[in-house]
Amino acid sequence: MNVMNALQEIGELGPDAINKAADLLDQVNLSNRMMHIARELSGGEKQRVVLARQLVKKPLILLADEPTGTLDPRTADIVHETILRATKDFNMSLVITSHWPKVIEELSHRALWLDEGKIVKIGNPQDVCSAFMEEVGNIGDFEKVDIGKPVVRTHDLNMTYFSLDRGIVRAVDNVSFEVNEGEILGLIGVSGAGKTTTSKIISGLLKPTSGSIDVRIGDEWIDLTQLGAEKKGRATKYIGVLHQEYSLYPHRNIIDNLTESIGLDLPFELGERKAIHTLRTAGFTEKKAKEILAKMPDELSEGERHRVAMAQVLIKEPRILVFDEPTGTMDPVTKIEVAKSIIHARKTLGETFVIVSHDMDFVAHVCDRTALMRLGKIVDIGETNAVLSKLSENEREEALLSCQI
Repeated sequence: MNVMNALQEIGELGPDAINKAADLLDQVNLSNRMMHIARELSGGEKQRVVLARQLVKKPLILLADEPTGTLDPRTADIVHETILRATKDFNMSLVITSHWPKVIEELSHRALWLDEGKIVKIGNPQDVCSAFMEEVGNIGDFEKVDIGKPVVRTHDLNMTYFSLDRGIVRAVDNVSFEVNEGEILGLIGVSGAGKTTTSKIISGLLKPTSGSIDVRIGDEWIDLTQLGAEKKGRATKYIGVLHQEYSLYPHRNIIDNLTESIGLDLPFELGERKAIHTLRTAGFTEKKAKEILAKMPDELSEGERHRVAMAQVLIKEPRILVFDEPTGTMDPVTKIEVAKSIIHARKTLGETFVIVSHDMDFVAHVCDRTALMRLGKIVDIGETNAVLSKLSENEREEALLSCQI
């Protein structure tokens, strides 16, 4: 119906319209989804429906703005192939925007690098993308820091629940480990391994079915399984959490997001000073931090919004930060920005991080130690490169597919 409606908008009606709609769905490899409701389609399938609707108009130029930015690699490849085939079959010109250099290299004949509205370089896609990545830089060499004594101790953690279709599920199964002060610890594993559940126990969002979880505040150990203002409540105010689906208040500017919106009642001058300092810790320059205070979230790039969300956590002055999939669907440039921000925050503030991630490259560059989870258990923990070298091919493949989902 989505394609039929597009045909009706240009006056195509009757049996001919039905045949044209079917032909267009063939063109984008969606004949096997012809009778499906749009909301039941995957992200890649929806993108191909959108393409079919545009092909109705027989355009001379197709403008594709980040057509595969939120798709996994396999699905993105299918969409890219569909777009390229459509441009040839319909003899269209293609203008495509993307944060991903690989997309520009594979889909374009010429590339144009824009920065703050100005053309930096234009020409051969490989040359332009190479210059762009050289300018952006990379995460850099891993910087060793002094790691302190344990600040989190878990012993025989278990999290069990009952599912109607799966019966008794052991999301966390007899897990024991420590997190050291000033350390960046990674939790990795395929989907369903128990990483997120373990991170929620560490952050105090979930109480384990059994076992112990203790957090050191100052010189005192506090049991997170014991409720109350002097027990769990006293510890969790020093634990910051950045969820994968973070959100900023869209109708509040950045300084409000960092102060009023999270309950920091400060005089404006002190709030502004605190906000700038925290934004610098999250990776902004002082000049950039001052510039964005009055801006709204939708005026910032994805990477900038992510670092503001990180600053929103840091401004509460936590001792321990738990990040769930901090790179999510990010492009390579934004991942580099976020990685540098985490490393800078650790170096500047001495914070302790627990990072749940599918992104093995990110984990390799950022984490001091890494714990590998399978079926609710920690099967290996140690220096990051040593743990990553033991991953099975299946785990590597699923991690690659999951890091953008």
